[in-house]
Amino acid sequence: MIHILLCPHVLDYGGSQSSMHHWARHVDPTRFKISVLAMGRGGLSEKFEAAYPTYYDASGYPGIGRFIKELKPDIVHACPGGGTDLAYITEAAKLTTVTQTVMCPRQAGNIKDVSGSIVLSRFVLGLQSSSLDKTVQIDPPFDVTDYDIKYGKEHFGLPEDKLLVGSLGNARKENSHFLKIARHFNHPDVHFVIKSNQKYKYLFGRSRITSIERQITEDEKLSLINCLDIFLYPTSNEAYGIVFLEAMSRKVPILTYDDSANPETIGSGGLLAPLNDTNRMTEQLERLVKDKKERERLGQNGYDLFTKRNDPKLIAKKYEAFFEEKLKST
Repeated sequence: MIHILLCPHVLDYGGSQSSMHHWARHVDPTRFKISVLAMGRGGLSEKFEAAYPTYYDASGYPGIGRFIKELKPDIVHACPGGGTDLAYITEAAKLTTVTQTVMCPRQAGNIKDVSGSIVLSRFVLGLQSSSLDKTVQIDPPFDVTDYDIKYGKEHFGLPEDKLLVGSLGNARKENSHFLKIARHFNHPDVHFVIKSNQKYKYLFGRSRITSIERQITEDEKLSLINCLDIFLYPTSNEAYGIVFLEAMSRKVPILTYDDSANPETIGSGGLLAPLNDTNRMTEQLERLVKDKKERERLGQNGYDLFTKRNDPKLIAKKYEAFFEEKLKST
């Protein structure tokens, strides 16, 4: 039995944490034991606590040494953003084997400390300049069975008789690109919706745009995406874009920028505009609004790619092989 102590940082809402959960819950329980050590609770805590023994430290994992001595894992698997060395990984490596999944589009940190690194996309793999012999690329999984898609348009206050174009804004600067397109896209049969933590003082055309500013659950998020006809997500500097997998799982066609890992993630499941070219993105939106068959074709393409490439059981097998190899080499 190989004991993995998974360190996903704070169990807040986000693709980084959910993607770790989605492969971890599918590893072979006869060969692997998963425990979780987080820096703090968040919106995903209940999901983790329901699946694995879950423990909490503080920001920066100041107690990492104590937890390793008490839990005795064979491997500590960290989930850092990359770019810099983190003290807790260095400390953990003095006590046991450490591996990592680099969650952001950066070079892996702690190269001298870890036995191996995983990056999410070919794009991020291309950013690595050292220790390529210890770095592999594994696509993140997305497990639809972990969600209850039970909410419809009425729950979100959305019109039933409109074609819905939506986005999940978070704190990205490209929120303004979405709103710019929405304000100027005056089509009587189209309604825009954005889930964002930001409040917009001057949201012109409120009758055509719904802004959901409250916190929503993971079930609500996937339910909202399920209501959409087009997922308009202008974004940049993505290591992968788990949110694209959420849209692809619901057969929703995607519009985004031709930047970072976006092209390889969505494949033929959507359309790409040059980075920051909102005019071109608007043209593509007009094309999809007018062509239902094209929307259906792109949505099906994305779904087919998603089901083959991002199957959580398939990804779990790849992580199992990675861990076994790293233990043999240490």
